[in-house]
Amino acid sequence: MSSVTVRPAADRDLDDQAYFYATSASADLGHRFLVNAHQTFTILAANPLMGWKFTTGPASWRSLRVFPVEGFDRILILYAPQPNGVEIVRVVHGSRNLVSFLRRHRPD
Repeated sequence: MSSVTVRPAADRDLDDQAYFYATSASADLGHRFLVNAHQTFTILAANPLMGWKFTTGPASWRSLRVFPVEGFDRILILYAPQPNGVEIVRVVHGSRNLVSFLRRHRPD
């Protein structure tokens, strides 16, 4: 069985985004975001090469892949394939400059 490991920073990202949706739109949307994010994590764990490779920045970032949350295409999951699944590194809005973001919030 494929496993999903969510780093603490990614867990905070999920909480922050769900809170944003819940307070700016509806509690239902915040809940749906969390459900869809976790469903996407499960899909990625079973298919860890599904996302596109992160090709910029230091060599240590090159193992990262990027894939949108199902139904929330502007929210991107940064994850690292693992031998038995995936490790979720961050969950960020796609309008961010990912290189700048990762430099400030080192994923290694």
